Amino acid sequence: MLLAFPVFMTACSKSSDDPGTNESLTSIITQGTWVVHLYKIDGKDETGNYAGYVFTFNTNGSMGAEKAGNNTAGTWSEAVDSGKTKLIFTWMGGGIPSELLKIEEDWVLKSKSSTLVELTNTGSSGSGELHLHKQ
Repeated sequence: MLLAFPVFMTACSKSSDDPGTNESLTSIITQGTWVVHLYKIDGKDETGNYAGYVFTFNTNGSMGAEKAGNNTAGTWSEAVDSGKTKLIFTWMGGGIPSELLKIEEDWVLKSKSSTLVELTNTGSSGSGELHLHKQ
Protein backbone atom coordinates (compact mmCIF):
# COMPACT_ATOMS: atom_id res chain seq x y z
CA MET A 1 0.00 0.00 0.00
CA LEU A 2 2.86 2.39 0.74
CA LEU A 3 4.23 1.76 -2.75
CA ALA A 4 0.90 2.62 -4.34
CA PHE A 5 0.66 6.00 -2.59
CA PRO A 6 3.43 7.77 -4.63
CA VAL A 7 1.99 6.38 -7.87
CA PHE A 8 -1.49 7.61 -6.87
CA MET A 9 -0.14 11.07 -5.99
CA THR A 10 1.67 11.32 -9.33
CA ALA A 11 -1.44 10.27 -11.24
CA CYS A 12 -3.55 12.89 -9.45
CA SER A 13 -1.15 15.79 -9.75
CA LYS A 14 -2.28 18.74 -11.82
CA SER A 15 -1.08 18.60 -15.39
CA SER A 16 1.24 21.39 -16.41
CA ASP A 17 1.17 20.65 -20.13
CA ASP A 18 -1.39 23.36 -20.98
CA PRO A 19 0.76 26.18 -22.37
CA GLY A 20 -2.07 28.71 -22.31
CA THR A 21 -2.77 28.81 -18.61
CA ASN A 22 0.46 30.63 -17.74
CA GLU A 23 0.31 33.01 -20.70
CA SER A 24 -1.18 36.47 -20.35
CA LEU A 25 -4.59 37.13 -21.82
CA THR A 26 -3.02 39.57 -24.29
CA SER A 27 -0.52 37.00 -25.58
CA ILE A 28 -3.30 34.43 -26.02
CA ILE A 29 -5.90 36.59 -27.72
CA THR A 30 -3.48 38.18 -30.20
CA GLN A 31 -2.56 34.78 -31.65
CA GLY A 32 -4.78 33.64 -34.50
CA THR A 33 -8.45 34.27 -35.15
CA TRP A 34 -11.39 33.72 -32.83
CA VAL A 35 -15.09 32.89 -33.07
CA VAL A 36 -17.92 33.19 -30.56
CA HIS A 37 -18.34 29.77 -29.01
CA LEU A 38 -21.05 30.92 -26.57
CA TYR A 39 -22.94 34.15 -25.93
CA LYS A 40 -25.68 34.30 -23.32
CA ILE A 41 -27.45 37.35 -21.99
CA ASP A 42 -29.68 36.96 -18.94
CA GLY A 43 -29.64 33.19 -19.48
CA LYS A 44 -30.82 33.41 -23.11
CA ASP A 45 -28.48 31.73 -25.60
CA GLU A 46 -27.79 34.10 -28.50
CA THR A 47 -24.72 32.31 -29.85
CA GLY A 48 -26.37 31.81 -33.26
CA ASN A 49 -26.33 35.58 -33.86
CA TYR A 50 -22.53 35.37 -34.16
CA ALA A 51 -22.34 32.53 -36.70
CA GLY A 52 -19.95 33.50 -39.47
CA TYR A 53 -18.08 36.18 -37.50
CA VAL A 54 -14.31 35.89 -37.24
CA PHE A 55 -12.51 38.15 -34.75
CA THR A 56 -8.91 39.31 -34.89
CA PHE A 57 -7.17 41.03 -31.97
CA ASN A 58 -3.95 42.87 -32.82
CA THR A 59 -1.08 43.66 -30.46
CA ASN A 60 -1.55 47.42 -31.09
CA GLY A 61 -5.04 47.30 -29.51
CA SER A 62 -7.01 47.28 -32.74
CA MET A 63 -9.51 44.55 -33.51
CA GLY A 64 -11.73 43.50 -36.34
CA ALA A 65 -14.85 41.45 -36.83
CA GLU A 66 -15.35 40.03 -40.30
CA LYS A 67 -18.49 38.35 -41.62
CA ALA A 68 -19.21 37.60 -45.27
CA GLY A 69 -16.63 40.12 -46.45
CA ASN A 70 -17.91 42.93 -44.22
CA ASN A 71 -15.35 44.22 -41.73
CA THR A 72 -16.09 46.15 -38.54
CA ALA A 73 -13.16 47.85 -36.82
CA GLY A 74 -12.73 48.47 -33.14
CA THR A 75 -10.33 48.52 -30.25
CA TRP A 76 -9.71 46.16 -27.38
CA SER A 77 -7.74 46.41 -24.18
CA GLU A 78 -6.87 44.34 -21.16
CA ALA A 79 -7.14 45.99 -17.75
CA VAL A 80 -7.14 45.02 -14.09
CA ASP A 81 -9.95 46.48 -11.99
CA SER A 82 -10.42 45.57 -8.32
CA GLY A 83 -8.06 42.63 -8.82
CA LYS A 84 -10.04 41.24 -11.76
CA THR A 85 -8.70 41.01 -15.30
CA LYS A 86 -11.02 42.62 -17.81
CA LEU A 87 -11.23 42.55 -21.59
CA ILE A 88 -12.80 45.72 -23.00
CA PHE A 89 -14.29 45.93 -26.53
CA THR A 90 -15.17 49.18 -28.30
CA TRP A 91 -16.42 49.38 -31.91
CA MET A 92 -15.60 52.37 -34.11
CA GLY A 93 -17.50 54.12 -36.87
CA GLY A 94 -21.10 53.97 -37.95
CA GLY A 95 -23.28 51.15 -39.16
CA ILE A 96 -22.08 48.72 -36.49
CA PRO A 97 -24.17 45.52 -36.51
CA SER A 98 -26.42 45.28 -33.43
CA GLU A 99 -24.95 41.92 -32.40
CA LEU A 100 -21.49 43.52 -32.15
CA LEU A 101 -22.86 46.40 -30.09
CA LYS A 102 -24.24 43.81 -27.64
CA ILE A 103 -20.72 42.59 -26.84
CA GLU A 104 -19.26 46.10 -26.52
CA GLU A 105 -18.66 45.70 -22.79
CA ASP A 106 -16.09 45.44 -20.04
CA TRP A 107 -15.85 41.66 -19.73
CA VAL A 108 -14.36 40.00 -16.64
CA LEU A 109 -12.03 37.09 -17.35
CA LYS A 110 -13.46 33.84 -16.00
CA SER A 111 -10.85 31.46 -17.45
CA LYS A 112 -8.36 31.22 -20.29
CA SER A 113 -6.38 28.67 -22.22
CA SER A 114 -4.53 28.84 -25.50
CA THR A 115 -7.77 28.00 -27.38
CA LEU A 116 -10.64 29.26 -25.18
CA VAL A 117 -11.30 32.52 -23.36
CA GLU A 118 -14.35 32.64 -21.06
CA LEU A 119 -15.70 36.04 -20.02
CA THR A 120 -18.58 37.22 -17.84
CA ASN A 121 -20.34 40.53 -17.35
CA THR A 122 -22.92 41.95 -15.00
CA GLY A 123 -23.98 45.43 -15.92
CA SER A 124 -26.79 47.71 -16.97
CA SER A 125 -27.62 45.48 -19.95
CA GLY A 126 -27.99 42.39 -17.76
CA SER A 127 -25.70 39.51 -16.97
CA GLY A 128 -23.83 37.92 -19.83
CA GLU A 129 -21.37 35.24 -20.70
CA LEU A 130 -19.07 35.29 -23.73
CA HIS A 131 -16.76 32.46 -24.76
CA LEU A 132 -14.28 32.96 -27.58
CA HIS A 133 -12.76 29.91 -29.25
CA LYS A 134 -9.59 30.02 -31.31
CA GLN A 135 -10.01 28.76 -34.88
